[in-house]
Amino acid sequence: MKNIIKKTIDHAMNSGADSCDIIVSSGEAMSLSAQDGRLDQYKLSKTAILGLRVIKNKRIGLSYSESFDEDALKFATKAAIENAEFSDINENESISIKNSSDSIFNDSALKDTSSNEEKIEFALKLESEIKKRDSRVTATPYNGLSISNNRSFYMNSLGTYAEQGHGSLSAYTSALLKDGDKTSMHYASLLGRDLKHLDINQCIEETLEHSINWLQAKPVPSGKYEVIFNTDTLSDLLGVFSNYFSAKDAIEKTNPWETKMGQSVAIENFTMIDSPFYKDAFTHDYIDSEGVLRKDLTLIDNGVLKSFYHNTATAKHFGVTTTGHAHRGAKSSLNVSSTNWLIKPGKHTDSEVKDGTYLEVIDVMGLHSGGDNISGEFSFGASGYLCKDGKRIQPVKEITIAGNFNKLLFGITRMGADLKHNNSMGTFSPLIRFSDLYVAGK
Repeated sequence: MKNIIKKTIDHAMNSGADSCDIIVSSGEAMSLSAQDGRLDQYKLSKTAILGLRVIKNKRIGLSYSESFDEDALKFATKAAIENAEFSDINENESISIKNSSDSIFNDSALKDTSSNEEKIEFALKLESEIKKRDSRVTATPYNGLSISNNRSFYMNSLGTYAEQGHGSLSAYTSALLKDGDKTSMHYASLLGRDLKHLDINQCIEETLEHSINWLQAKPVPSGKYEVIFNTDTLSDLLGVFSNYFSAKDAIEKTNPWETKMGQSVAIENFTMIDSPFYKDAFTHDYIDSEGVLRKDLTLIDNGVLKSFYHNTATAKHFGVTTTGHAHRGAKSSLNVSSTNWLIKPGKHTDSEVKDGTYLEVIDVMGLHSGGDNISGEFSFGASGYLCKDGKRIQPVKEITIAGNFNKLLFGITRMGADLKHNNSMGTFSPLIRFSDLYVAGK
């Protein structure tokens, strides 16, 4: 692959490009799904895409190829140079990263050695066990196993070369329960690198726990509540408003925190870090899409906004240094993206965070459609539990939670001292208690 990429870059430079770089995304995937005691899906796929970016006379040209034969790559090179000739002048975007040695990382790669027969058996057992444990389970609408093994490559005309591998197995299941005229469902998933390390019982028990409880769930009275989001829903909520940390969106005037740098955007003891190779994270992301070696980035420090995500182009615009968060797919233009999120622990015990009455939110619906990432307003459906002093006293569903992201981080009343993680092990946060969120119920 390295030789193919270098040959294509050489051809681009010989064809008139001032500079160029290439991203290659390649991967293999398998997906299995079981329904009614049989395998209803068995899908294998293999992909490889080469994305070329050339710069000529300060103009950017992009093209891609899904074929790696010499003629196809020459055609992609010609297309990129032609595209550059007809694009606008871009004073900020350049190819400038020159690393003296190759960067190759493998610690996030798939380590599974199980056979296809073992994977099929796992998927079938996932469905049969969940039905066996409760007679009210009428279906498992989402149930299966997915395996992916991906590798990404980067090279530029300055000689910088990097590659890294990512791989995972994910198991998922759901239980649709029916008891008289009442129905409920919950979806749960697992993530790992080896089939034998996936705890099938954990996935089944989580699914059944909430599905059974929510058969008796009802809305709470409308009003303002203190809320604790589990780490999955908190991560999803932060994701809806991730543009608040984007330098590119700040340039395009679609980041509401564009003028907030150095100002308070959260309570004083709230610190949020982007940590590309945090020790407990499932994926370690060592290099960005410009070949920059990543490092930890403090986004919010004790409530104060300290940085946006930058690539070299946004950094030049703002007169700062890239933070190593460039993102460019093989078919897309230069942007920015996050890696792993770490919210630093607070000083309260979990018992103190759970003191008194609050809503514990386990599942949310319509989060992206219900969130306006310009105004900060959000409104989404939720399920969970009404709790008192850490004990669940009533299962809750059919409620809507509303608030504003610009106020949310100022409404934190307590933060726990122990870190939890979401299912994908990409967000790490203590228990956080938010105040004054409006709940529309009965």
